[in-house]
Amino acid sequence: MPETAVEPLHPILSRQLKKCFGSLDSIPEICRPLVEKVNEAYQQGDADRLMLERSLDLSSEELTDANAQLRQAIMDLQAAHRDMEARIIERTQALEVAHEQLRHAAKMEAVGQLAGGVAHDFNNLLTVIGGCAELVLETGRVHESDRADLHEICKATERATALTQQLLAFSRRQVLEIKTVDLNDVVRESQKMLARVIREDITLVVDSAPGPAWVHVDPNQVDQVILNLVLNARDAMPDGGRIRLSVSRDQPGRSELPSAHGSRDGYVCLRVSDNGIGMSPEIRDRIFEPFFTTKESGKGTGLGLASVYGIVRQSNGLISVGSTLGAGTTFTLFFPAAPPQRVSTATEGIDKDVGAHRETVLLVEDETGVRRVVGSMLQRYGYEVIEAATPGDACAVFDQRPDDIDLLVTDVVMPEMNGPALAQRLVGLQPRLRVLFISGYAAIDPNVLGLSRRHVGFLSKPIEASRLAAKVRELCTAS
Repeated sequence: MPETAVEPLHPILSRQLKKCFGSLDSIPEICRPLVEKVNEAYQQGDADRLMLERSLDLSSEELTDANAQLRQAIMDLQAAHRDMEARIIERTQALEVAHEQLRHAAKMEAVGQLAGGVAHDFNNLLTVIGGCAELVLETGRVHESDRADLHEICKATERATALTQQLLAFSRRQVLEIKTVDLNDVVRESQKMLARVIREDITLVVDSAPGPAWVHVDPNQVDQVILNLVLNARDAMPDGGRIRLSVSRDQPGRSELPSAHGSRDGYVCLRVSDNGIGMSPEIRDRIFEPFFTTKESGKGTGLGLASVYGIVRQSNGLISVGSTLGAGTTFTLFFPAAPPQRVSTATEGIDKDVGAHRETVLLVEDETGVRRVVGSMLQRYGYEVIEAATPGDACAVFDQRPDDIDLLVTDVVMPEMNGPALAQRLVGLQPRLRVLFISGYAAIDPNVLGLSRRHVGFLSKPIEASRLAAKVRELCTAS
């Protein structure tokens, strides 16, 4: 069998045939069909092998691509996981801060309610103490030694009144006379006063905002805020230093403005900073609590910063403090900005003639001592006074003499019916009736009661005879 006759033979088959028959020509004729079939099988096997190899090569490339995609997906998943962890940590921290702020706010609110209630009760007592001393002094029939004691009682009453006003400021229940003012002007005007209370080794620096910084505040209370903060800074610099007051237009940060509430016109920022001894985080967290002080006994009431907190919050403002031991302290106050407007400086004159008068006053006060003292003050100035211990008694008296009563003097918080509700009822029966509210809490808005602003007044407790007489005369003579 010539090699060419069975060529091409598979190399493996050719070697096996030569081994068996010596040469390809020695292959018997009868074996040739079998050889051809075996050769075809070998050739088909090679073809299948090549196809399998190509298939394996292709699968390897796809597998490599799939592995690369899988690695990328794993990396993306790990990055997303890290981002999610970071977000969870950030939100958890923000939630912890919010919970702490809520806890602190609730604590301050509870303490504020207690402080406000205490201040209100003390104001009633101070009205009686100071009022009785004032009435006795006005008689002119007092021994000189007794006169000195009575003056001391009046002075002590004034000091106690200042303390109760600070408590009311902290509890946000004091009376604010809101005006539209430029905070730049308020700070500049306070410089002379501040210069008298800081030492010569302390430098006071004032940085004003580039333009007007209009806010709705009580300028007198803002003066008190600035004074308290500067005094606090002064005491934190026993070896001297620098106090800086700066006004700017700024926006509170997230930690300073945790809620979604904001100001449509933005905020005006007042910063009071010093380079004094600073304070620890433990002290910083408690500085706005009433009666908390780090000063020696007898050198501080612990109400200065508490009243600052109350005034700022009652003015719809925000306050925060940053401090580092040895590096100083910065108090940051944000007040909602007010639209620019021209502010009138004209004030109405008040008739302070407190001579004898003939008007009839219906006095409604549930505290017996306060009612008697205020009634005596009014009688001393010539007014006819009808006293009522409850709103029910007042209504009964008014029903009998509606045309004889010229002025209603009433407490705000009373059993049965509060002062505003009583005023609305009596004015509904007699529209010409004037109303004077007396209370230690916030002033009453006449517009809410549907009353004329010129016919309604407010006097904060404790009541002084001169202030009472001037306010009553102002209402009685109003057109």
